[in-house]
Amino acid sequence: MNLTVLNIVLSYLGWFACVWGAATQRPLLGPLVMLLVLGVHLFFIPNAAREARLLAVAGLLGFSLDTVQAALGAFAFHGTGMSTWVSPPWMVALWLNFATTLHTSLHWLTGRYPLAVILGVIGGPLSYYAGGQFGALLLHPNVTLSMLTVAVAWGGAMPFLVWLAHRPDIRS
Repeated sequence: MNLTVLNIVLSYLGWFACVWGAATQRPLLGPLVMLLVLGVHLFFIPNAAREARLLAVAGLLGFSLDTVQAALGAFAFHGTGMSTWVSPPWMVALWLNFATTLHTSLHWLTGRYPLAVILGVIGGPLSYYAGGQFGALLLHPNVTLSMLTVAVAWGGAMPFLVWLAHRPDIRS
C-alpha cells in the first residue's frame, strides 16, 4: 500500500477514535488507537528518531495551545474543575495524529507557508467544530468566538509545524 494512502487512512482512524472516544466517555480509546497508529507510522518513516522529536514538539505545542484556549473559555473539555480546561490525552493524541501527516500526506506543503496558514485557519476550526458536534468538547456559546480563537492558534501552529518538519536538522 502507498505510504500516503496508509497515512490518510490511519489519520482518519486516529481522529475518529479520539473524538468518538471522548464523546462517548471513553477518553482513553483515542490515545490507545493512536499508539497503534504511531507505531505503524514510525515503522514506515525513514528517520524514526527525527520523526519522534517532531511528534513530541507537536504534542507539547498542542497541549499548550489547547490548554490556553480552554483556560480563556474558547472551549471546554468534559470534566470538573481544572479538567475542563487542561488539554486531555485524547486531544494531545490528535496533535500527534496531525503531525504524522507532515512527512506523508501533507508533504506537499513544504515551503508553502502562506498556504499552511490558510489551511490552518480553515482546517483547525472545522476539526474543532466537528469535535464539538460529536460531543467530544464543549464550544463556547458564541461559536464564532471559539472558531476565531482556534483559527488564530492553528493559523500560527500549522506553518510552524510545516517548517519544523522540513527544516535542515544537523542532529538527524
